Amino acid sequence: MAGLNESKPKDNNQLLKEVLDELVSRNPDILSALVVSDDGLNVASGIPHADDDSVALVASDLIDMAEEFSNRLEQGKLNRILLEGENRTTVVVNAGEHTVLAVLIPADAKLGLVTLSMRQAADLIASIFD
Repeated sequence: MAGLNESKPKDNNQLLKEVLDELVSRNPDILSALVVSDDGLNVASGIPHADDDSVALVASDLIDMAEEFSNRLEQGKLNRILLEGENRTTVVVNAGEHTVLAVLIPADAKLGLVTLSMRQAADLIASIFD
């Protein structure tokens, strides 16, 4: 008989939440962090907002357009999308075969530190779905 103190294995949602929580805790500038499926679904959110589902759908469209643009220019596999606005910057990186990690930061945030943390989080997210 199993001991009462044994914990259940974590499901993918719990694992994703932990990865996003760690990403956000390491980068206090992050305003929003989403894991988005290639069909535009909000898989997980690090800092939930009411419009996360619509942002996920737009992020999916952005990825589709960027991949087409990259293919036409023969750039190879798309690694990152950087959308810089006057007030905020959105960074999107691959996080597995069918998911991406999208993060919103202030325009003046340290992009290198955020991108490094995102790459590490994206690798963990990819491993969850393997």
